Amino acid sequence: MSSALRSGVIPAPVMPFNLDASPDWPTFERYMAELVEGGASAIAVNMAAAEVTSLEHSEQLEAVERTRRVVAGAVPVVAGLVATYTQGAANLAKRLVDAGAEGLVVFPPLPTFSSKPIKPQMIADHHAGIAAAVDVPLVAFNTGNATYPKGTIKALAEIPTLVAIKDAAFNIELSAEMVDEAAETDGRIVVMTGNDTFIVEALLLGSPGALIGYAGTATAELVAMQRHAAAGRATEAYEIWGRLGPLARLIWSAPLRDYRPRMKYTLMRQGVLPNMVTRAPQPGIEPADKAAIDALFDRYGYADARYRPRGRA
Repeated sequence: MSSALRSGVIPAPVMPFNLDASPDWPTFERYMAELVEGGASAIAVNMAAAEVTSLEHSEQLEAVERTRRVVAGAVPVVAGLVATYTQGAANLAKRLVDAGAEGLVVFPPLPTFSSKPIKPQMIADHHAGIAAAVDVPLVAFNTGNATYPKGTIKALAEIPTLVAIKDAAFNIELSAEMVDEAAETDGRIVVMTGNDTFIVEALLLGSPGALIGYAGTATAELVAMQRHAAAGRATEAYEIWGRLGPLARLIWSAPLRDYRPRMKYTLMRQGVLPNMVTRAPQPGIEPADKAAIDALFDRYGYADARYRPRGRA
C-alpha cells in the first residue's frame, strides 16, 4: 500500500458544506467516488484544502469512514493528522487508523515548529513518536510556515514506516534541494509535490507524484500529466499544464488562504459541488476572484466534462 503514497496523483479534496456549514455528506461521498474514477492513486482527506482545522475530530473520523466505504478498497484512504504536540498526534493517529485510515500525512505541530531554526532531529523525533503508535505509512509535510531544513529527509529516513514527504513550501529551488536529498536515502523517502502552482516542473525535477489540493478538480487530466512526466514526455506533460496551470496559479494566488473558496467556486461551476460554503473565519470568495475564474472558464473551457475530477468517463 505504501507504494500508492509514493507516486501518481493523490487528491487532497475540499470538504463540501451545507448552507449551515455542516458537512454535506451525500455530496462528499459522490465527490470521493468521482476522484477514484479520475484515476487517483489514493485519496487524502482531512487536509488543509478540507479546512481540517475547522473540523471536529468526530467529523474527521467520519470523513475517513465514509471515504473507506465509498472507495471500497479501490484506492487507499489517507488522512491528514493535525495536532499541536507529539502525544496528542499519536492519540489522534490511533483514532484515525481505527476509523480506517491506511496512511497519515503528518502536519507540522504548530506553533512549536513555526519558530526557527527547527532541528532535523526534533522533526524526526516527532514523527517517530507517531510511528510508534500506529503501524501505517506516514508522509511528512513541509510547509511555508514550518519549512524543514536540510538534513530533515535523511533523519526521517531512519523511521521505517515514513515513506514520503509532501513539499508545499512553494519554493522551486527548495523543491530541487529536497529531491536531491531524497535521492541520497536510496529510495526510502520520496518527495511528493504539493506545490499547486508548479506541479509539472516539480514532477520533471524528480518528484514521482503529487499529493495536492488542485487534484480535487481535473483529476483525470492531472493523472495523465503525471504519467507523461514520469515517462519523460515533457512536451505532452506541458501541453496539459498549459491548459491547467492558469487556473492553478489564480486559485493559489495571494492571499493564499482564499484558495479554498476559489477551489469550491471552481467545483461548483463544474457541477461537482452545490455551493461554495466555507467555515468562518475563512472568508468567502472575493468578487474579483469570481470574475477572474469566470474569465478563465470562458478562455479554457473548464466547464467541459474533461476537467471534472472523473474526466469524460
